[in-house]
Amino acid sequence: MRIYESEGIGRVFILHLKKGDGVLEGIREVISKYQLQNAVVVSGIGSLRQLHYHFISSLADVAEDQFDMAKKPIEMGAVQGLIIEGVPHLHVTASDPDRAYIGHLEPESEVQYLAEICMMELKGADLTRRKDEFGVSYIDKK
Repeated sequence: MRIYESEGIGRVFILHLKKGDGVLEGIREVISKYQLQNAVVVSGIGSLRQLHYHFISSLADVAEDQFDMAKKPIEMGAVQGLIIEGVPHLHVTASDPDRAYIGHLEPESEVQYLAEICMMELKGADLTRRKDEFGVSYIDKK
């Protein structure tokens, strides 16, 4: 186990996305516009008309991912994760009346009515990602 410490919370960004906006695209726009390096996405809710996500599909040592696209009315119950060196690693939990969707948020996940995302900057968190022997990215100190 590794533990990393931040000096505190910096800026807080509250993002309102409207019909047709891309969820991940909007988050990436904030990261770029405000040069956000390290942050935590603490809340993400809304409605979607399209969800693009991926999830692991085997127990092999090297990750195998399966990508899926759902195009229907979907409630997004949670988006959370970390932004390290300006790169988001986010998971989404969503559902429609027939099933739940859980996995890594991908581009082209589109808002139906609205989505609200809250991101908190981590001050003094000097973090990076490195790959282990299986190609899995993990958090480490710079």
